[in-house]
Amino acid sequence: MRFKSQYVANAILSFGLFFMGAQANDNDAEISRPKPKWIELNLDFTAQPALGVAGGLDPSSSSWMQQVAAGLTLGTGLNKNRSSWTGIDHWQIQLELSQFAGNPNLNEQLGTEYPLQSLVSPTGTWITQASLERVEGNNKIDWSLNAGVISIGDDLMEIPALNYYINDTLNTPYNLSVTGLPIAPLTATGAQIGLHHKHLGNLEYAYYNLNKTHQIAASLGVTPLTPKLEGNLQIFQWSINPLANSQQTKTEEGNMPAPLIQLGGYISSTNLDTNSNKNLGEGTNRGIYGTATWPIALPIGEENQIWISSSLSLDPDNNPLASYAAAGLLSQGILPGRPQDVLALGFNRSGFSQSIAPNQSYEAAIELNYKIQISERLQIQPLMQWIINPSGAGSRPAIWATGAQLNLSI
Repeated sequence: MRFKSQYVANAILSFGLFFMGAQANDNDAEISRPKPKWIELNLDFTAQPALGVAGGLDPSSSSWMQQVAAGLTLGTGLNKNRSSWTGIDHWQIQLELSQFAGNPNLNEQLGTEYPLQSLVSPTGTWITQASLERVEGNNKIDWSLNAGVISIGDDLMEIPALNYYINDTLNTPYNLSVTGLPIAPLTATGAQIGLHHKHLGNLEYAYYNLNKTHQIAASLGVTPLTPKLEGNLQIFQWSINPLANSQQTKTEEGNMPAPLIQLGGYISSTNLDTNSNKNLGEGTNRGIYGTATWPIALPIGEENQIWISSSLSLDPDNNPLASYAAAGLLSQGILPGRPQDVLALGFNRSGFSQSIAPNQSYEAAIELNYKIQISERLQIQPLMQWIINPSGAGSRPAIWATGAQLNLSI
């Protein structure tokens, strides 16, 4: 089995540009001016090769998806300790573009409802953020704001433990499937505000205007799958690190996510401008969700965490995903001499709406991967996936697939 030559060419070109940029930075470091302390630049390359092993419609299918994300942050507090911030130091301007390339159709070739790769998106360049943000400081009580062109995130529906997974249904919190919701790289105009208390946690609210979601996605030439629509989305959430003030601390070299309890709900109202015969779900959509991440002691690894998450649609007649449940284990340092490597095991079940998809029951995914921390800037993550009841129809054999994820950042 071989990837198409164009995907290989894309990968080689991206790697070449990436390393040339890094080398140029190194060579010019001594003769260029120091970077201003109020500017932060980020360049990240992520690749996800995947291929079928057995089962599905076409077991020989393969795919290469990649993303290059370029971010710019402007703010006077970037290189200061938060405890010394004054008023203007809390404010930042955030700009980000993401370029996607590859074959986003692997799940169709294999016959699954959901992608096996979290990078699956229409190819091209996306505006993934253009916002003004206020970041909370170290005060006992503080507030935050993020307004502009944004996606769901910045603590809202964000589960750091899921960053260790590649399957889209495990990597996307709660596998939200309502058409038009601004899940990255899709964005909308909106604002998110949070109230933060050191002991009581974080209370957050967000409002997104979805009327220009399609137009923003298409502004740089992308052909988005989301049709033009009118509507809005509101999210309410409370979250807390229950061990933030306890004596329990991480290992010195630990890089595991912090403990987390998160509870929330959402309500959206959408009217789709489409001639599609497929019921994509529109109208009023309400749902509730929750997650917990917790450290546990196990005879393996230097540090271990378990996590669970679940969501329930209160309007299954309008929501393609009626229910969702997931759980997983993260174990760091299970091999001698590899203290920062992380083993991840995850399972989920996505239950389809019987009103929208009466012939589909559920689709489940199991993923096992191992993140090899080569350096702070480079990680390689081989994986195996098992898709149970592909497409939810009950007529297709389970799918075994393999692949990897490569992360490189400057």
